[in-house]
Amino acid sequence: MRQFVRHPARQRQSPLIALALALAASSVPVVATSSHASGATIAQSEAVIAALSRRLARLSQTGETTANAYDNASARLAVIEHQIRRLDGRLTNTRAAVAVASSNLSAAIIRYYVAGPVSVQAPSYVSTSPIQGAERALYENLAIATMDRLRTTYERQRASLLATISQVEVQRSQARATTSQMSSLLAENKANTAQTQATLATITHSLATTIISYEIHRGVAAAKQHDTAGEVQAVAAASSVGGQAAANQVTLAIQSATAPVVPQTPLAPSAQGLAAVHFAESQIGVPYVWGGETPGVGFDCSGLVQWAWGRAGVSIPRTTETQWPTLAHVALTALQPGDLLYYFNLDGDHLVDHLVMYVGSGPYGTNTVIAAAHSGTLVSYAPLFTAGLIGAARP
Repeated sequence: MRQFVRHPARQRQSPLIALALALAASSVPVVATSSHASGATIAQSEAVIAALSRRLARLSQTGETTANAYDNASARLAVIEHQIRRLDGRLTNTRAAVAVASSNLSAAIIRYYVAGPVSVQAPSYVSTSPIQGAERALYENLAIATMDRLRTTYERQRASLLATISQVEVQRSQARATTSQMSSLLAENKANTAQTQATLATITHSLATTIISYEIHRGVAAAKQHDTAGEVQAVAAASSVGGQAAANQVTLAIQSATAPVVPQTPLAPSAQGLAAVHFAESQIGVPYVWGGETPGVGFDCSGLVQWAWGRAGVSIPRTTETQWPTLAHVALTALQPGDLLYYFNLDGDHLVDHLVMYVGSGPYGTNTVIAAAHSGTLVSYAPLFTAGLIGAARP
């Protein structure tokens, strides 16, 4: 489940791109003069490439965070806009209600004066029906008082609504400013990402062949000295500029310089082992995703083999650390298709932290495996890698 390799971190910002461009312009001719060129120069170039890759990863994470913040700000602005429209509607309705009440009251007074008390039913808000002259005056006073109360109520409601609208307008102004800021940050992040991607592509293209050649030499030298860490570093460095194909070149060179660890004629496979290989092969081209266990979407190393063997009808634990002590161990000279090869301490954690599935026969002959190697790679065939290999297990 753990990533195959981890690169050392070194923080850089915009000066990194200037340095990378300078390297592309000046150091390539020097490095390219020999496949075993200056290790310091190669190391500097690799450091720039690794730093650019890390910057891309940070920009990607920042871009996602900024995009989420922009979406949240836009959603809040939409809520505030809706609230203002609702308040405006309430204000309009309040005005209309007062206008209707005033109109009805005025009409009642007019009808009363014209037709008299016999033909007009007093409004419900008048408790006394006017019959005599004195009562007419009382009715007029009550009507005026009612209209005054209506106006007072309207003015109070109107003042409250206007104050609320004013407060919400301030919130809208702030939300618009936040949304605009997030939009600007998002655009800036996209521009930085594009610039970094272009610089990384330029540097990688210029130096890839030289770096891979150098790492092949370094990996072979490490293998001859039984330097497992050096082998892992060489494969990782080649992978950072040339992907899985470059890592495979270094691995094959290391194997050519060391004794093979598997038989040239694998043992007859079991039906379930072949089925597990078949299911794993169906995911070739799917991206490596740390913690991934979803077919067609992403797998890490242990997620892939657990899924493949599960489809073959055999349940195994989820992680490399739990699989290795649980499954039955087999000799490296008795491998069958579907067997699992386990690696120890590839990322300095002193744990069983990586595995691959043995295929038996494929693009790399009897040393072919299927690997979900590390971030940035795809599930793919690869040559069997011996650095850190501690044994094999069979579900």
